[in-house]
Amino acid sequence: MNSEREDEIIALRKQKKLDRQAEIDAREAKEAEEAKSHKANMARIAKKMARIASGESAVVEEPVVKEPVVEKVIEEPVVKTPVAKPTPEPKKKAAVKKPTVVAKGKPRGRPKGKTNKK
Repeated sequence: MNSEREDEIIALRKQKKLDRQAEIDAREAKEAEEAKSHKANMARIAKKMARIASGESAVVEEPVVKEPVVEKVIEEPVVKTPVAKPTPEPKKKAAVKKPTVVAKGKPRGRPKGKTNKK
């Protein structure tokens, strides 16, 4: 059992090493792409600075790449005939039972007299 555990640990270490290498490769590819993009931007800026230094207009109309026109196919919406929904029958309400009145007992508290009516 101990050797199985050691084999699992070794396999995990190998997998971890492969994962780290994949991360490094991905990072290097991303950095290379960013460097390529940065180099292209710097070349564009250098051209613009050269035009400004020579006295030409800094704003130059770049050729616009036309995208192929795709004809849109307009489908006519299908008019659905309204279907009459069957009206559900109203549910009968259950009879509400009123609580029975409990007979009043002897009144408590101070009795009300002629002078003490509220």
